[in-house]
Amino acid sequence: MKNFYLILLCTFLLGLSSNSEGAADKAPNLKIENAYIFKPIEGSNTTAGYGRLINLSDEAVELKIVSAEVFKAVELHKTFEKEGRMSMEEVESLNIPAKGSVELKPGGAHIMLFDANRDLKEGESVWVRFEAGTSQMNTAFKIVSRGTQN
Repeated sequence: MKNFYLILLCTFLLGLSSNSEGAADKAPNLKIENAYIFKPIEGSNTTAGYGRLINLSDEAVELKIVSAEVFKAVELHKTFEKEGRMSMEEVESLNIPAKGSVELKPGGAHIMLFDANRDLKEGESVWVRFEAGTSQMNTAFKIVSRGTQN
């Protein structure tokens, strides 16, 4: 009986460790390509993340951002023109059409990241968690210098 509990405990711990690197409930039929975050400018507490969100399913997906390791807060934003001036606003989610995609890019929809709790190095990855309905997925975003795209 003692061995049974030991095996059960080991199985439980292996399950926990497999989820620790972002293998959480993957959002069905959704992928992110060329995911990158600009390294924050020294003295700034904000930066932005970009990439291409692709919906492989036959139904539209409403995607929300949940968190990003290293950053205290994250938001989805859209950029728009109003009275001849460019502005941006926070949005709760992005709608990705069936069999379609949404580009996260400068001057368009993007992720805003606030207050990194440590210095980030070019080339490292930061895990970003998204939510689509009841599913969640973690995606690695590569840190790049400004002016560089993934």
